[in-house]
Amino acid sequence: MTEGAHPETLAELLRTLERSNDLRTLARDCGLSVRELRRRLAIWRRELQADDDDDPGAVPVAAVAVPAAQDPAGTWPELPPAAVLVTNPLPEPGGVLEIHTDGASRGNPGPAAVGIVFGVKDGPALCVHGEAIGRATNNVAEYRAAVIALEHCRRWGVRRVHLVMDSELIVRQLHGAYRVKSPDLRPLYQQVVFLSRGLQEFRVRHVKRELNAHADAVANRALDA
Repeated sequence: MTEGAHPETLAELLRTLERSNDLRTLARDCGLSVRELRRRLAIWRRELQADDDDDPGAVPVAAVAVPAAQDPAGTWPELPPAAVLVTNPLPEPGGVLEIHTDGASRGNPGPAAVGIVFGVKDGPALCVHGEAIGRATNNVAEYRAAVIALEHCRRWGVRRVHLVMDSELIVRQLHGAYRVKSPDLRPLYQQVVFLSRGLQEFRVRHVKRELNAHADAVANRALDA
């Protein structure tokens, strides 16, 4: 941290980190490039400042959400397919598995795929799953991604799951804020509810699309395959 800096708010702390001489070390510890870490710090600081104007006590979800790491070229590291892992991929079995999911459809409905990134909460990505699912809408693909992710968790015996999605509709439905009226979505919603009941901890969080870019890239790669 810059010598003599005494930040009093989280936004000021983020600004101090952006200017820190130790940013390279921090980026390496986070598995990010310096440029990418600085970009994310700036985004989170602006969002915090915008929220502070409306509610000084509020901390936006996006400010604490950490997507999977990017390298300097803007791509992601090669990770093992989730399907080949037979045991819990978490380094600490009792920890939280944070899962970024995304569904992609070209045509809506049209050729569709899912992208899933499994990782340590606020830590590195561990494995991925990408799969073409035939013809579907975006919303169906989003739900299918959540279902497939939870099926992997059940197979691994994971007990604590935080699901991260950029579909506000699906997140609100899973929170119970919106009713699931679509006959295409209701069976998938019920599958998510069923699979989550066996978990010790299950949370669903909405993030902006740019914070779900890794899962989106996995889904689109599956579509292009």
